[in-house]
Amino acid sequence: MAVSKADKTAYNEYIKDLKVEKDASYKHITELQKKQKEMPRIKAYYVIETVLELLKIISLDLNMSDASVEIMNIKNENSLKNARKEFINVLQKMEDLVGNQVDRSLKENEEYLQALDRINPQQWLNFIKRLHYVLSTLIEKIGETSKWKWSFVDLNARVSVITKNVINFSDIQKYRDPRTEFYRERQELLRICKSSLRDVAQQYRNKYEQSTKVPGDMLRSIEFLSILRKIMILFSESDEANKLKNTLDALRARLEADEKDKDKKDKKMEKYD
Repeated sequence: MAVSKADKTAYNEYIKDLKVEKDASYKHITELQKKQKEMPRIKAYYVIETVLELLKIISLDLNMSDASVEIMNIKNENSLKNARKEFINVLQKMEDLVGNQVDRSLKENEEYLQALDRINPQQWLNFIKRLHYVLSTLIEKIGETSKWKWSFVDLNARVSVITKNVINFSDIQKYRDPRTEFYRERQELLRICKSSLRDVAQQYRNKYEQSTKVPGDMLRSIEFLSILRKIMILFSESDEANKLKNTLDALRARLEADEKDKDKKDKKMEKYD
């Protein structure tokens, strides 16, 4: 159905201020990039500030798309496309700062976080909550049944890894007294981390079972559950760690059985060729 001129005018009028805000954010990002070169010793903090501006831009794009649906009854595909592009930009910048390895030693986080030691647990918690919220909103607006459905698994995985990599696990071990400053914030970060690792592991398993049958997807599921188990062991959650070990053993056995079954089918097909 064609969009009326009146609706287009109303939409353009509505988003006028949003576009001004968006342009201002991009201008600020350009200024921050200059500061990174001028003051390399505190570059990491300017990168974080850049990421926050990008998250703001993403929210503005999503607001524009919402307005398009409400006023013109159509999605603003350009806004959604830009939001997705900038979210990937956010992930790349964060991975440059804190790493993208899900399976690295939990102790290694401290080395990466040294360049960001002025950011306290409350600030990290606020940032991580915002990162997860923006991604879930982006997925909702684009639509989980879209062509991006399975690529969302990889985005969730990258957010999960970033969540894990901004946590100083030694500090959580050290400050176990509930009266300690930032005790609750550290515990909440840990909870989000564990929940995210488990969710992503399930998503990769679903991707394997419902779509690809590619062993790499099941191996990723195993990888995320394995690091979750390491965290459980670190905090003496023995019962949960043992349950997870049983799950991991079952997944490895399932993958091995699937691969053997595939080999048999391939050999049978070769006989008919």
